[in-house]
Amino acid sequence: MSGQNDSGGGCFLWFITWIFRAFRNRKIKKYNERSRGMFQQESITTDMLFPSESFQDNIIVSGGGDGERLRFGERIIENCSSRNHAMIILHLGNGSLENVIATKGLGVIAGKNSKIYDPFTSFELPEISQVVLDTCKLKYDIKPAGRYILQIVHDLLTAQKKRPYFANFVNFKFHQIPDRINNCLTAGEITQAQAGELNNLLMMGQAELAKIDTFFYDMQAQIGYMSTGAKGSQSILSTIKHGKTLCVDLSSSANVMLIESIVNTLAIAMNRRYDFSLFIDDVAVANNEMLRHALCQRSAHNNIICSKDLFALLNGKEDVFSAIVGVSDKTVLLSHSSHLSSEKWSKYIGEYDKIDVSYSSSGGFFQSSRWGFVQNQGQTETNKREYKVKPEEINRLPHGQVFVCDHRLGSLIQANVV
Repeated sequence: MSGQNDSGGGCFLWFITWIFRAFRNRKIKKYNERSRGMFQQESITTDMLFPSESFQDNIIVSGGGDGERLRFGERIIENCSSRNHAMIILHLGNGSLENVIATKGLGVIAGKNSKIYDPFTSFELPEISQVVLDTCKLKYDIKPAGRYILQIVHDLLTAQKKRPYFANFVNFKFHQIPDRINNCLTAGEITQAQAGELNNLLMMGQAELAKIDTFFYDMQAQIGYMSTGAKGSQSILSTIKHGKTLCVDLSSSANVMLIESIVNTLAIAMNRRYDFSLFIDDVAVANNEMLRHALCQRSAHNNIICSKDLFALLNGKEDVFSAIVGVSDKTVLLSHSSHLSSEKWSKYIGEYDKIDVSYSSSGGFFQSSRWGFVQNQGQTETNKREYKVKPEEINRLPHGQVFVCDHRLGSLIQANVV
């Protein structure tokens, strides 16, 4: 009888221990879930992911396939278009993106099949001078006196009732400036006093004449595939002023002059505190310092960056990566094939305090009034830091699933996009 009592007491004690341990582990699990802050959502739509009021958010979409990112990009562009919020889209031959914009009437396309671009449309003389002098400074080294040459061309074009568009600057024969001044004087298009003033400007800017001529020749070589001199041409600045969307095919990341001229125009818009969105679709940002600066600069504008792997697109430059993601309002992560990129995103999302539970057991036979077996189980708890989202979770994320970091709401969710 005593053996049975001992056995019953041992079972009861084991049961009490098991209950206590189960209760404790449930509390630990809830604590870890709260500390991690991850909300598992069964499904989410693109409308829920990017509501219409988010049209001015800084957004990053990284990873996944072209179709997945295009779906998100379409919704973001629709939000801006419906609010008449200006958007400039820069991409490299993304025909699917152009097709969506054209089919749905979301904006104007500038590319090899749509020659509607003139960078000086809607520009005043000071803006023309700023873009010319600030684009590829090291290569052309156009001194401030170059403004005098640009003013001469601007004034002669205006006198002849021609708009001071880029196409007219390109077609201007810079080496014939003295003859053009005399011809305009003879035709009565300018006065003698105006001709004298233009000749004085020519004398002051003469040393920059050849460099400016070369600048326009080289620039035309880079934008010729989409440029026009026709009435109704579009520029970055005219698009922003009218609250429209302009989709520009850069053709190649090697078109440095084109990219820098665009960024210099964006700088003018930023300085004027114009409200607009800059949408970068898988353009190698790391290759252009001015573009990197525009994406990291805080102003009235906001940035949207879509890339199959943002960290790789930045050539693994952690300072640039940190600066760009640091101003993001919402980051949407899809699967990444690169484990290094997945690690960077895990680090960016952050860590949390976790209670880790490990178990141990021991046992053996014993002999008292009869033979028996005893097993002792132990539980050890340790505090540690762990990634909220592990690199392998990003690396192996199933198609259609996303991690979403909303920095304004301070939320982190995982969901299927439907």
